[in-house]
Amino acid sequence: MERKEPKKIYEKYDAVFNPLEKGTREILEQFDGIIQDIKPLNSRQLYQQNEIIKELSHSLTDERQSRRLGYMNDTKYLIAYARYFMWWNLVRLTPIFAGLETKPETRSFLESLTDESVCIDMGSGPLTVVVALWLACPTLRKKALTWYCVDLSQTALSLGEELFLKVAAKTASFDEMQKTWNIIRVKGEFGTEIRKKADLFTCANMFNEAYWSTDKPLEEVSKKNSSTILSYCNEGAGIFVAEPGIPRAGRFVSLLRSCFIRQKKQIDLPCPFEGECPMEGKKGGKWCHFVLDATTAPKALQKLSEKAGLPKDRAAVSFVFAHGNTKAYDKAKASVQKEPLKLRVVSDPIALFGGQTGRYCCSEMGLTLAVAPENNFRSGDGVIYKGSKKAESLTIDRKSGAKMLYLQDCGKKVETWKKHQ
Repeated sequence: MERKEPKKIYEKYDAVFNPLEKGTREILEQFDGIIQDIKPLNSRQLYQQNEIIKELSHSLTDERQSRRLGYMNDTKYLIAYARYFMWWNLVRLTPIFAGLETKPETRSFLESLTDESVCIDMGSGPLTVVVALWLACPTLRKKALTWYCVDLSQTALSLGEELFLKVAAKTASFDEMQKTWNIIRVKGEFGTEIRKKADLFTCANMFNEAYWSTDKPLEEVSKKNSSTILSYCNEGAGIFVAEPGIPRAGRFVSLLRSCFIRQKKQIDLPCPFEGECPMEGKKGGKWCHFVLDATTAPKALQKLSEKAGLPKDRAAVSFVFAHGNTKAYDKAKASVQKEPLKLRVVSDPIALFGGQTGRYCCSEMGLTLAVAPENNFRSGDGVIYKGSKKAESLTIDRKSGAKMLYLQDCGKKVETWKKHQ
């Protein structure tokens, strides 16, 4: 008798981490060479970079509360930061930004930007976000955007502009080079006045320097910071905020998201819905973050990580991308109610009873546990569930309280597993 294959009751619809164009991959592969062209180091200095990177890593992680805020004014640390941390951040951010080109809502937003559009990148450092957006979004290369890049370190901003122009020259067509983005360097901190309102506001790895050193509740910190972000923006502006994929950062980003929703911003990524975040990062709970397989990073970067004693097999990030105004928000909310149930895969695979594999996801139903015999999902994958979502038909996971969704109809095997559960 021919064996029946389990019936799939799902399909994938998008992902957090997206494939990169060939030209973008090539730039990432040779990014150390681009830095070497701008800030050449001899063989002795290159060898010393390993120890400087390790020292800087301690400063940026376990010693983050006591480090000097002006570390990027020190050329030794700045070059090490660009050669290692900026490179890793580009690896994290470019596949996220590549998704802005493919998701209808975000592509429409990118296309709405014009040659007159103003962008603000806060806490720019060496312009990591600006470089990542240029690499990942060809749509934006065709627009003469003006970027106000704000940082306390003019040294970092200067290096960043050089890096951006070098990358732009390597990737842009002749027509695009006639519209190279206008970079305006602004020495200042978050809250520094910019006279023009932003059509796009971005920042990455900036707020972690603030919420680690405060004794105020994160709810208060996020509310204040979200208000400041919105004060920089036009009504329909896009907002991108990324932080390290650790619990406290995930909690902060989740709270920012809630603030944006209260201001009727449409949440485009990574959330498949706009209700209460089921992975809000409260103490002991799950937090929203996405993990990129670090073995896909440039070989030279992996080798540098090993030499510095900082080998990676994964790179994590917590982020949110929002845009829109009240009218657009209300329209989006109305259309979402007609859509099928969407999930966003957030966890690593979990081995379950009966040969099943599970992954925690977020959805409009709250925390969910997607169950299937196969393990063909990655962190950040979007899934459309086509089965019944009536509450009374769902099993509840005893450990987490998550609603369980079976992505394949596996007959008696699933029924047995349900009884065990």
